[in-house]
Amino acid sequence: MLLMPSMRHVAVLLVCWLIGAATARAQVLVTAETGGGDGQAVMAAANLITPKDFGTLANFWAQYSYGLADRLDVFAAYGNISVFGDTQHYVGVGSNVGILRRGRHGLDVSFFNNASVPVTRRHQAATVLVTLALVASHPVTLGSVVVTPYGGFNTLMPIGQRALGVFTPVETLHTGIAGIAIPLNKTWSAYAEYNLGPHLKSGGVGVVWVRPGPSTRP
Repeated sequence: MLLMPSMRHVAVLLVCWLIGAATARAQVLVTAETGGGDGQAVMAAANLITPKDFGTLANFWAQYSYGLADRLDVFAAYGNISVFGDTQHYVGVGSNVGILRRGRHGLDVSFFNNASVPVTRRHQAATVLVTLALVASHPVTLGSVVVTPYGGFNTLMPIGQRALGVFTPVETLHTGIAGIAIPLNKTWSAYAEYNLGPHLKSGGVGVVWVRPGPSTRP
C-alpha cells in the first residue's frame, strides 16, 4: 500500500527547497525529525563534492548526536577531506532544531546548523566553515517499509581566512537538498542525498545507528 503526501505537503516541501538555506562539508544527511530527549545516534558517511571549475573532493566523517531536548539534537563530528592528493582533518559541532511537527502541521521542519574548524592544513581552509540548512521531511509508506524523503536548502559559509580555500570555499555557496532515509532494521538506517547549486554539487551516502529517546513525538 502506497500512501502519498497531500498536495499541501508537496507544496511546503517545494517552498523549503526554493527559499531555504551546503553542510557537514556540503551535505546534511538528516531528516527534519529530531531524536527526542536522551535519544542517541552514530553516523558514518562519505560524499563527493564538486565545486564549479575545481577538482572533486572526497569527504569522510563520523558523527555522534544526542537528544538534549525533545526538539533539540546536538552533535560532534570528526572528518577528513581530500583533493589533489592532499588530506585535511577537521572537527565540528552543531545541532538540529525541530521547528514544526507533522502531528500538528502535517510536516516535520527543522533548522540544521554546523560549524567546523580545520585541525591540519589550516592555511588552506577558512578559519571556520558554517553550514545552515532548512530541512523538511515526511515519512511515506512503500509496501511494508516506511521511508522518509527530505528536502530543503543549504548555505555553506566560510568565515575568517579564506584566500587559499583548497578544502573550503572562498565565498558563500548555496545548494538545494534532496535525500531519502531508508530503515534497514529497528536501529539502523541508510541515507542517500544529492545537493545541487549554481557553483556546487555533491552526492553522498551514510549509515546511522539510532536509539530514539523516550520523549519522541510525531
